[in-house]
Amino acid sequence: MNVIQASAWFPPDSFGGVEVYLDGLVQDLRALGLNSSVAAARSISDPTIEQYHETEVYRYPAQDLKAFQTWLSQHKGEIYHQHTLTAGCGIPHLRSAKQLGMKTVVTIHMPDLACLRGTMMQGGNSACNGKIDPAKCSACLGVSKRVPTWAAQGLSYLPSAIATQARDRLRQSSDIRLRQLGTTIATPAQVRVQRQQFDQVVKLSDRIVVVCQWLYDAFVLNGVPASQLVLSRHGVSVDAIPQKSWVTRPIRIGFLGRWQETKGVQILVEALQSIPNVPVELIIHATHADQHGAANREKVMAIAQHDARIQIRPPLARTEISSAIANFDLLAVPSQWLETGPLVVLESFAAGTPVIGSDLGGIQELVKHGVDGWLVPATDSQAWASAIADFAEQPEKITQFKQNISPVKTRQAVAQEMMQLYQSLMREH
Repeated sequence: MNVIQASAWFPPDSFGGVEVYLDGLVQDLRALGLNSSVAAARSISDPTIEQYHETEVYRYPAQDLKAFQTWLSQHKGEIYHQHTLTAGCGIPHLRSAKQLGMKTVVTIHMPDLACLRGTMMQGGNSACNGKIDPAKCSACLGVSKRVPTWAAQGLSYLPSAIATQARDRLRQSSDIRLRQLGTTIATPAQVRVQRQQFDQVVKLSDRIVVVCQWLYDAFVLNGVPASQLVLSRHGVSVDAIPQKSWVTRPIRIGFLGRWQETKGVQILVEALQSIPNVPVELIIHATHADQHGAANREKVMAIAQHDARIQIRPPLARTEISSAIANFDLLAVPSQWLETGPLVVLESFAAGTPVIGSDLGGIQELVKHGVDGWLVPATDSQAWASAIADFAEQPEKITQFKQNISPVKTRQAVAQEMMQLYQSLMREH
């Protein structure tokens, strides 16, 4: 069986959740006797072929669909498995595989296929069920609630080019009401296009793999038959991970993640500001201080300068993450959006470290509140402060959480699930 794995990102270019998942999947499938070829986009002018962890990787220019199509036709396999839906590896790439007669699988790692906001947070404040609806989604994206549902539904049928042109012209006005009108005109059409893209992915995919229950429920809510969906949660490597059985005083809370506000590190430092006399250490290993995270990083750094309990340390290499987590008493995952994993929760449990996390999405699905960790209202910094203060005063609760952590799902189990999926598709073929 010849399997092609495709993604907009792949190591060593970057090491986000998708990249780590795919690299592990390819290695673990090889251990089961199945070799995969990888096609990965890159900002280059000419295609190249490389080896990474014994895997052949075709690096194609991110904007060159024809180069991808040429390689795909020459390396046509029975199974085509795509892991991203972006410009560099998206719907046109999936369609190309389908047209070649390959069985197609798409794994949904992010919520953006069903959410223009990209967070699955209604109005940025509360969890959404994922139903794509022009009126509801338009209100979430800034259209006035005074606009009636029938009007939003009607505007959604405007050709996208016309709606966008009207919005851009009205945005140049000095009258705020005209600028708001531009948003009202264009946004429902954007939602309609989002729905069309969602339907294209469903039509082009023989199977859709979702990595958490809330994504599964959202896809069913949008009309995807359960027979087309496969729920396969993330898994992690558990080989030789050190575990610390004791709890330090003061307790040490770790954060691993991006500087972006959606990852919530600012909630942690705001919480510590409100409990200045509580003995606790917050160790921050944050990444990606780019245009999306720079402002939040500066905000956190300014607070840390006046609070010795907050330690901002360099980002970690992948090989350093497990040992770092094992040295924390708690791992904080204060995400302000619906995570589909996250992998770091499983990595924390594999290292024997309990999690204090937001009561949203995949975090809520993985952490058993009061058993192996603690769930906190995501945006409530006072609730975070109260929970941290409580654990600082009663560290024996953390010890109990440690004892209650169950074995985690492994990468090898994920590979077994994908192997079974591929084999079932071959039987259909």
